[in-house]
Amino acid sequence: MSRTEQDVMRVLEGVEIVSFEDVSQLFPELSRDMVRKVLSSLSKKGYLFRLKRGLYAVGDPATKNPYSIALALFPGYIAFSSALRLYNLIEYEPFTLFVATPGTSGERRVGEYTIKAVALGERATGVTSRDGIYVSTLAKTFFDCFYKPCYCGGYSEITKALYEAHEVNWGEFLSYFKRFASSSLCQRTGYVLEIVRDDVGVKVPESVIEYLLGRVKAWTRLVPTLPSRGTGIGRWKLIDNLGKERILGWAYG
Repeated sequence: MSRTEQDVMRVLEGVEIVSFEDVSQLFPELSRDMVRKVLSSLSKKGYLFRLKRGLYAVGDPATKNPYSIALALFPGYIAFSSALRLYNLIEYEPFTLFVATPGTSGERRVGEYTIKAVALGERATGVTSRDGIYVSTLAKTFFDCFYKPCYCGGYSEITKALYEAHEVNWGEFLSYFKRFASSSLCQRTGYVLEIVRDDVGVKVPESVIEYLLGRVKAWTRLVPTLPSRGTGIGRWKLIDNLGKERILGWAYG
């Protein structure tokens, strides 16, 4: 390494992620062109890992907190299966990390992880900090999972996580349905919540079931992308085209 490169790496010792602007401010005596050359050289030599234009992981990204890298790439909050993992509600380590954002969708591969940004628009709310990582609150995590089940492993993962969760703020959970949910989303969610309440004993308040039941309108399918073959549930005006055995796959296994 050149002397300038050594100086930069010495200052960055202990830093996980650094930007071009950070280095420019730390070394005001260097021109912006020189900063670009130094960062490019350090990246080629393996001391930095380029995450995107102007943003670098210091050292091997495999040794860094993948959630920090995900949020540096896509400002937002950790969501879906990744949030369930942070709450210790799924056992496996997902190698696709999900970030919910207000308006950016995209995907990047960093080491062994695929980082996927999902634009939720005005639904990108309900955030807390957990060990320094911005993540959806537990109640918002479950709302997001019901809204986009494909990003959390499907209904079986949702129902297992609900069973494992010690305490859900059901008032907060319901507030997101009042603000953001379509009638069909309320129908699908209410049907699944009634199953986990009746079959495996999850303590879902009756007020939650009643609100969701009150939103029932036209007939819909539990999984809109699957054919309509299944069991008709008149109470919810819903075609269960998945089956209780798959909704509660973990319990029947």
